[in-house]
Amino acid sequence: MYNLVEEKLIQNKGIRKVNFENEFYFSIEDIAMEIKEDLSDVKGITLPINEKYIEVARISDIEKGRKKNTEELSEFNQALLKARNFKKDKEN
Repeated sequence: MYNLVEEKLIQNKGIRKVNFENEFYFSIEDIAMEIKEDLSDVKGITLPINEKYIEVARISDIEKGRKKNTEELSEFNQALLKARNFKKDKEN
């Protein structure tokens, strides 16, 4: 899992951010693209950034909303999961 470090995210020019009430808020969409994770469960607020209103959140809110991968599947278990899902798709 990718570790989010606020200082690095502040310096990253590809991530839109805004300082609001002495805290940095980052674009949820930009962070999701950066770390390649689903952040649909992150609770955010809408703030203006560069004349656009964007859904943003603090790092602590993003960390809370990240979906946790409890453990990586072995190759064997991945193959079993694919086979099981393939079987379900064939039945439908």
